[in-house]
Amino acid sequence: MDDDTRIGLGELLRHLSDLLDRDAEKIYARLETGLEYRARYTPIMRALARGPLSVTELQRKIRISQGAVSQTAKLMQADGLLRRTEATDRRMHKLALTQKGEALRQRLSREWALHLDAIAELEAETGAALRTDLISTITALERIGFAQRIEALRDRRDDNES
Repeated sequence: MDDDTRIGLGELLRHLSDLLDRDAEKIYARLETGLEYRARYTPIMRALARGPLSVTELQRKIRISQGAVSQTAKLMQADGLLRRTEATDRRMHKLALTQKGEALRQRLSREWALHLDAIAELEAETGAALRTDLISTITALERIGFAQRIEALRDRRDDNES
């Protein structure tokens, strides 16, 4: 890359995510799970290991948008991995793994441990604490959003030009 400072963070993160997901899905395909297992199922599968959760609870736990949780949940339901359960409040429902989903979660848990070990090796190779740095970045953006940061920069520049 000619000038790494001219590349947006979103571009880099999307490319990184694509590289990770593409190769993870190659590994999942080799495991012969009996379905087209998608890497995006993993956070939901792991989060539901301790029992049913609402879409909102899942969204907070795995830190992805509510729309992404709902969309992935629909795919998982179609694959027979997930079911809706009624919560104590009838207006709300929770999502739970089916027997098929739980069996697959147990089978894949060893695989996920390998994925985490591969991340640790990658961090050692690059000398970057990728997960720690990303969590710090997410925390900072949750405190002061990117749009707010851009507007503050715009205001400062406008003040300097006046």
